[in-house]
Amino acid sequence: MPHDVRDLVVDFVRRWSEKAEIGIGRFIPWLGVTASKFYDWRQRYGCVNEHNGWVPRDFWLEPWEKEAIIGFHLEEPAGRLSATDVHDA
Repeated sequence: MPHDVRDLVVDFVRRWSEKAEIGIGRFIPWLGVTASKFYDWRQRYGCVNEHNGWVPRDFWLEPWEKEAIIGFHLEEPAGRLSATDVHDA
């Protein structure tokens, strides 16, 4: 769920919980999410969703490595390689 929508849901629950004097725990099942999910959203309030994995960087490969990869691709198109070919390369 996008972070701005998630924050709107948390705001909605907080606002109406206070106005209606209904506990937040009562709203959660009406949302159709688990309590742990809602409390995760509340803890992450105001934060953007972050990618969990490493984001590849250009500087991770040396220039000679990039050239070798491109040269290999030009000689052997990717569709013609088997797992054994890749392992042996």
